[in-house]
Amino acid sequence: MRNAREYKLLYVVAIIMVVTISTMGSTYAYFAARTSSDDSTLNTGSTTYSISMDINPIYSGFSFIPMNDVDALKGIKNECHDKYNRGVCSAYSIRVYGYSSNLDFVSGYMNVDTNNIENLSYMMFENSDTYDEDNCFEYNGEYYCKVVPATHVVEEENLSLGDSYDVRNKSETKIILLIWLSNLNRSQNENDIGNFNASITMQAGNGGEIKGSIASAVVVDDGNEGGSDNGGE
Repeated sequence: MRNAREYKLLYVVAIIMVVTISTMGSTYAYFAARTSSDDSTLNTGSTTYSISMDINPIYSGFSFIPMNDVDALKGIKNECHDKYNRGVCSAYSIRVYGYSSNLDFVSGYMNVDTNNIENLSYMMFENSDTYDEDNCFEYNGEYYCKVVPATHVVEEENLSLGDSYDVRNKSETKIILLIWLSNLNRSQNENDIGNFNASITMQAGNGGEIKGSIASAVVVDDGNEGGSDNGGE
């Protein structure tokens, strides 16, 4: 089995950011986050719009166990670790930029295909100038506040990444995607050891769009079974 350093070198060459997630029992799942292109030009009617998107993992590189949905905000406030320093989630930053000054709004959705993962959940946060202890966290000196609550991933549905984001007078829009396994307080080895592929789509206000992806593969490693009963405190 390749060690973490070998994987890092491999994906640096491929220009793919690698993050790690462990379901339960004895598995690690390696997730690669990338945009489908560095820059996409959107053509809508007689007007051409340009828009770019980056997807990068921000809390990753460790195994994680199932987490209670109510503890998701605690989890990300504690950099995706619980009070026992066990990994409980993975988080990705999504930055939309390089759009035309004519653009007023962008919105987004996610499509997920799963293979033997039944209890995947997600939450979305938007960059904000204000802070609310019950809905926000701080990352890199900036506030991010909840725009999509804890939501169970349903395969083949368009899963909202939040309502339309106002991009007027903004050079970029930053949101964060949090992903975890919902804790069922029982063994989840049978139903939550697998992989998934997620497609991230950001749309311009007039219908143009740019796509990115999060893909997964699973390799075997040692781990301890159990769920987190507290995302932080």
